This record gives sequence, structure tokens and C-alpha cells, in this order.
Amino acid sequence: MKTFPRLSLLCLTASLLPHASTLMAAEGDTLTVPRSVLDLAMEPSFINTNPGPEYSDEQRDYAMVIGMDRTQKGRLWSAWVAGGDSDLGYFVLASSDDHGATWSKPRLVIDPPEAPTGLRKRILVGNLWTDPTGKLWLFYDQSMGYYDGRAGVWAITCSNPDDANPTWSEPRRIWHGLTLNKPLVLKNGEWLLPISLWGRGNINPPELRDAHAELDDMRMAHLFVSKDQGATWTRRGGVVVPHTQFDEHMFVELNDGRLWMLVRTNYGIAETFSSDQGATWSEPQPSTLQNPSARFHLRKLASGRILLVKNGPLTERTGRTLMTAYLTEDEGKTWKGGLVIDERNGVSYPDGFQAPDGSINIIHDRERAKEREILMARFTEEDILAGKLVSPGSQTKMLVSKALGATIGEVTYNGLRNPGEWPPKTQDPKSFEPMTVPWLEEKNKPDVIPITFGRQLFVDDYLIESTDLKRTFHTAQKYEGNPVFKPETPFELAPTGADNNQQAVCYLGHGGVFWEPQENLFKMFYTAGWRGGLAVATSPDLINWTRPDLKLAGGNLLLPPGRKAVGGDNSVWLDINAKPAERIKYLTDRGPHTLQTSDGVKWSTPVPMEKSADYCSIFYNPFRHTWVYSIKQGGPHGRSRYYAESRDFLKADWKKSVYWTNADRLDEVDPKIGDAPQLYSLNAVAYESILLGEFYIHLGPDNKICDEGKFPKITEIKLGFSRDGFHWHRPDRRAFIGASQKEGTYDRGYIHGTTGVCAVIGDKLYFPFTAYSGIAPNGVRGMYTGATVGVATLRRDGFASMDAGDALGNLTTKKVAFNGRHLFVNTDAWALSADVLDESGKPIPPFTRENCELVRRTETCTEVKWKGAANLDAVRGKPVKFRFELTRGNLYSFWVSQDESGASRGYVGAGGPGFTGNTDTVGEKAVPSAR
Repeated sequence: MKTFPRLSLLCLTASLLPHASTLMAAEGDTLTVPRSVLDLAMEPSFINTNPGPEYSDEQRDYAMVIGMDRTQKGRLWSAWVAGGDSDLGYFVLASSDDHGATWSKPRLVIDPPEAPTGLRKRILVGNLWTDPTGKLWLFYDQSMGYYDGRAGVWAITCSNPDDANPTWSEPRRIWHGLTLNKPLVLKNGEWLLPISLWGRGNINPPELRDAHAELDDMRMAHLFVSKDQGATWTRRGGVVVPHTQFDEHMFVELNDGRLWMLVRTNYGIAETFSSDQGATWSEPQPSTLQNPSARFHLRKLASGRILLVKNGPLTERTGRTLMTAYLTEDEGKTWKGGLVIDERNGVSYPDGFQAPDGSINIIHDRERAKEREILMARFTEEDILAGKLVSPGSQTKMLVSKALGATIGEVTYNGLRNPGEWPPKTQDPKSFEPMTVPWLEEKNKPDVIPITFGRQLFVDDYLIESTDLKRTFHTAQKYEGNPVFKPETPFELAPTGADNNQQAVCYLGHGGVFWEPQENLFKMFYTAGWRGGLAVATSPDLINWTRPDLKLAGGNLLLPPGRKAVGGDNSVWLDINAKPAERIKYLTDRGPHTLQTSDGVKWSTPVPMEKSADYCSIFYNPFRHTWVYSIKQGGPHGRSRYYAESRDFLKADWKKSVYWTNADRLDEVDPKIGDAPQLYSLNAVAYESILLGEFYIHLGPDNKICDEGKFPKITEIKLGFSRDGFHWHRPDRRAFIGASQKEGTYDRGYIHGTTGVCAVIGDKLYFPFTAYSGIAPNGVRGMYTGATVGVATLRRDGFASMDAGDALGNLTTKKVAFNGRHLFVNTDAWALSADVLDESGKPIPPFTRENCELVRRTETCTEVKWKGAANLDAVRGKPVKFRFELTRGNLYSFWVSQDESGASRGYVGAGGPGFTGNTDTVGEKAVPSAR
């Protein structure tokens, strides 16, 4: 058991905080998030006592209980969280002067702004409490992100809570951590406050996980005491509870003077006792009381009985249902009664008080994100013992608040706020117009754009305030040694009997190509033979391939052919971050499509999806932490795509799919064919700070014509770019990887990309693709015959460049903010320099062009430096603009790295040599020519 001795707050501040600040000063330059941003949580938030209509029931989108209490004159105050149980959370307070029958509009709101780098300073948990002097307290926590490892309990007080215009004190910080339950007044008059400093496992988002390590020995359920009516609070003791889940601890004083503490855990409720008023505690043990991992309410009543409000029967662990009140007369040895105050699902987080007339008042929430209700119950001890309402005036399910607003969409890594309805049902399958891209509209762009993650590409104007440079889009170049992989095995060469005996096929349809860092090899999942088995090949460089003997279905076959085995067209994602049994994510067409996971040997039970056309695919959107299902369906413009998503790969619901996109009027008709273009498929992958999409555009001819003529239809790959994963910007309609349409060439037609889209090798991007010649080595022809795999390459970040001629050219970004320390560019300019500008556009010394060391390199990863400054620490976490000056050359991207390696911490597609995962944590170390 880990306990700590009594320690006054002043002593604690003297012993712990200076040590922490000394450590932070030493670490401050290397923390992922700059100290200036982390310490925003240490600044008081604005207390809004005149909230506008944006905080009304009609506008709010969420409801999670914080607490409720009664003033000495009888006014009720309640508090709840809107915005979400997330880093968007903020506090709302309302009052009632008729015992809870009706409630005011919001009377106080605490809603802190976002930090410039995209982190949010959030207000999430706390409570309301009327102290013995009649003063009303509002406790609340502040943290950067959902939880930054430190947080902090703050309080404001109101001495006139019954007045028409209550006045509140200035906020003051009590200590680190969070509190969710009311203080307890001991018999000796001391006030005890429960505070929890959560463990590091709750820190989120990931960029905060290296912060506040100096507090690790204090991560536990604490008890603070005040002997001067709340003027000061002193830490008295604490206890580490195994398997805790936010602690949310509460306690009562027993008749013999001991304290009895109950704590929320992953398995239910733990209990521990203290015989010295909280200085030390017994070893926590599982309580006989069962509960889901959720908050409960424990309080001693005026009668001496102890009240417990929890979900479900005493000894059963239900879900968040059956909110029930119990009483004990022997301090927890036995319990009586059982009044169900809300039998419905999704009821949680009870809190409340006992009024002077003996009535018990409990507040709870119901279906926080769906029904969004805050509810109150008023009952008596007699009601609890009877198991039903028997007292006059008792009532349950009294409505305190019901949020009615449209769901507020999440704020993404790049500062965009997605619409509340997601995926959006805004697209029209009848339209032949290009997709509207909301994030390119000025009204939807954030005032300050976070650029903490990834290289910032110039594929659109999202980041550009002004420029006289010219944008040029670039297409991939096919490798001269293509095809790099062709049919060789009997599985691949022989006719399969499908679709008129097509043969000689190695087919990425969609298959998947991914870097496997555990083996330092690329793995290619492909179809061996037309409608054949699922096979695996490996390569160190995407050029030279080996077929391993898997000893499973024959040779390098992972799954044998056949609808009940491999299925039809498939899409494979190698999820290197998943546990072994789920690393292979598999979608295949077995009529209907099914989902499975596998370790490469054992496969999960297939999960059938809704009916669709063939040739569907999957990708992972790490910016929103969701799996996306790209579903092929027919429509007014022929083949098109529908969209579905799920956080859990196997729990997709294609019934909820929405129309997504099709080919549009900017996709040109092939003049030799004359058919209207159609969207054959859409694959995507996260690349640096965007999602990169491969649009397979079908140009024709019709399948019947191709089958009769025994030649492949024409599909080509074009690119799209997305910053939200749904809306696509397609500025260049040329073929990124095209078909030759020439007799006798390996790439005559039917060009396909693959799941995973592209890999990074050194300073180039590699795009694997399938191409069809229509001719087998033995001369047999067919529509789906003669398929091989090739690669095409592009300069890293080389989708678009901003170009300057002989005259000087300039590009100024919009206001951006970052956590990094070193500015890098991808350029081949004759000369490049840069300024760092303040919000008004004035250069910030020493980051001026005059001090800038000219960049005269043709490199994909080179640092921009200034004389008199070792790094960008002086402007980390602050809104600034970059102004680049360029002569004779091209600028492809810029980014701010944490270190001198140039690691962008952005995504690297399907990975590549030198990378340990799917993000760039190594920078130029992954480039062979790096010095």
C-alpha cells in the first residue's frame, strides 16, 4: 500500500512544486507540447455570468451531471457538462426556486477557448456544495486536452446564492488533479475534499504523454482538509487503489470516528478505511457492493443512516440502468429498501443532498449524447424502505434540462469543426457537379490553424494567406523496369474457370501493400489467378519480390480460392498497431461482403455486411480514429461510392451508409471511347497531414464490348485530397497513373491501385498498381487476362509545388501554431529564405529574412535556420505566420519538427524502410542520403 504523511498545502507547494518547476525548466525545451501551452491550464478561466443563447437548451448538444445542492434559503443549483465527455466539455449552471419543478436558463457558464496549437483547455468534472456557513461552492477542474497528467481543482464561491444577481469570487486553484464529489464535514468541524490525480493511462491526446512525469508518485485518491472554512486546503493523505477508474472516491464518517471510502474501479467498487481521519488508509479491497464502472452517491443522512444511490441491485453488476437508492442502518453491514428512481437505460452519475425537511434530492443524467437529459428525483427514507413512492410530494424523473441542439461536430487535428451529423448526408447522387469542399471555404477555416502534425502540403489554399507563386501539380512516373511482379506460379498462370477462363493474373484487387516493421519487409496481399486465392509476397524495396512458402493453403497462398474461402474481390489492411489476432483486417465479397480479422493463420468468424456491388474497400482514418468502408453501388451516373464508418472494424453498420461521391463533369470523356466516366473505386490513406485518395475512373468501354473483343476496359488512377476524410478536393483531373491503351503493353488498361495506396522509400513515394495487358504469355487473350504489378514514383510530398521564376516570389501562410522547435522545408529552390511574422504581419526578431541562412539545396528534408536563434522556442505555441521568399525553384511542403532530425510526426501512408510505425518519428534518418 502506498500512503503519504500529512502535508500542508504550503509545505506541499514548497516541497513539490519548486522541484517540479526546476525539472520542467530542464525538460521544457524537449517536451512535445511547449510549457507555454501546458500552463494555459494554470490560468483562471473566464466565469461567464451572462451566458448568451448559444448556451441555451435549444443550442446545447450534450448533458452529463456534475452535481446539485440547496442553499440555506431553499434555492436549488445544478451543474452539468455540455460539449461532451471529452476535451470539448464545459460547465453550465442553472437554478430553481420552486423545489425543482422548473429551472432557469443557464446562469453561469465556464467555457474556455482552444489553445493555438489545437489543444483545448477543457472544464469537465467538479461539484456544487453549500458549506455550513451558507456559502455556495463550485468546484471544477481544468486541463489541457482531455487530461494532461496534471489538471487542477479550481473553485469559485458565492456568498449570496439566493439573490437575483448572485456574485461569484475570482477562481482559485486548490491543487492538481480532479474532484467529482462533495466535501464532507467531520464531527470536529474539519472539511474534507476528495481529489484524484489520475494515472498516466488516462492522458489524452497522445502528444501530452511526456508531460508532468514529476507527479507520478502522487497519482492516487487524495484527501484534502480545511480547518479554516475553506480559506486554505491541506493534503492529509491518499491511497493507491488498484484497477481504479478515475477514482471518483467518496467517504462517510462512521460512528467510531473511522472514515469509510468507496472508490470506482474497473471491476465495480473498492473500499478502504482510515482510523486517523484520512492520513493513512487500509489496503483497498473489493466491496461486496457491485456497480458498473460508473459514479455512485454515498452520503450520511440526518437520521444516522447512510444513503447509497447506484445502478442496479446491490450485489449485481448491471449496466447503467436501474438507478436505485438504498439505506444502511449498521454502516454498510446490511442494506435495506431499494427505490428505483429511474429504470431506463443510460442513467448515470447520481449526486444530491438532503433538505432540512428530510427529503432526499438526487440528480442524474440519461443518455447523455442521445436523449441528453438531466433529471431530478425527490423522495424520503420511507420511500426507499418501501421500495416505492409512499410519501406526499415524492416524485421521480423531474426534468431539469434537455439539450435540443444539433450535435456539435468534433474539432479535428487541423482545427476544423466537422458538422454534427457525421457522416454528412449532404451529397446528391443525381448531381454531376464536383463535390463541395467545406474546409476550403474561408468561413469554415479556424482563425489559427494547428500544424503540429505532419508536413504541410500545398495541394490546396487551406494554409495560404497570399502568394505570387504558381502552383503546379505533378503525376507519378512509372518505373522503367515494370512490371516488377508477374504471374509465375501455377495458381497465377492457369485458367481458373471464372469469367471465360481468364488467366495469367497477379491482381491487386484491392489487395494491400504495407511495410511490416517487425520483419523489415513490404508485404503484398494479392489475388493469385483471376478470382484465385489470397496470396502474399514480400520485398525489401517494392521492386524485388519473393513468394514465401506459408504452409497454409499451398505455396504462398494465405487463403484458397473459392467464394466460401477467399471470396471475390478483397481489400486487406495490415494494422501494425493492433494485437496479433487482429493485425490483418479483411474485407471480401462473399455475396454479401464480409469482415474478418486474422493473425495470418487463424481467422475470426465472418461478419456479413449489407448488400452492395462488388469491389468495395477499406481504409483507416487516424485523424478521426475510425475505419472507413468505401462501398460500391450503382447510381444515376453509373458506378459510385457510398460511405460508412466504425471505430470497431468488425462492428460496421452498412445500413447507415450514406451516398459519398461519383465521377463528375470535370472527369473528361476519353475521345477514343466516348463513354461517360464512372467512379470504379476510391482508396485512401493518411499521408502526412492529409488523406490521400486514389480515384479509379472508369472510362469504358462497356464490359460486354471488352469481353467480346478480349481486351481490358480502361480505368485510370486520379488523385484527391481530403482534410476530413469525407470531402475530397480534386484539383488535377489528369491521370496520376494512366493506361497506355496500346496493344502489347503490360499497362494497356484496367489500372488499379491498392489498399495502403503508397509507401515512402527514402525521398520518394512509391505507388503499387495493377495493370492488364489482355494477353497471357501463351497468347490467350481475355478481358481480365495478363495482369501484373508495377510501381510508379513521385518525389516525396511532390503532389503539388509552389513555383518561382527568376524574380523573387513570396508565399505567406495564414496564422498557424505549432508545438515543434525546428522549421523544415521540402524544396529544390536556388535560394529560399523565411520570416516568422506576428499576427499583424510584422517580422519577429531574430526570425527575419535578413537573419535567415539561405537554403540552396534540392532536398526533401532540410532545416531553415536563423542567426541568433537555435530553434523556434520563442514562438512555440503562439499564433504566427511564415513568409517564404523563393528564387528559381519549387517549394513542396513545410513543417515544424520537434527535433533536428526533421521528423514530422505525420503519417507515412503504408510505411516504408526506416520507419518504425505508420508515422514519421525519424525524419531524415529514413532518407538514405541523409548526412
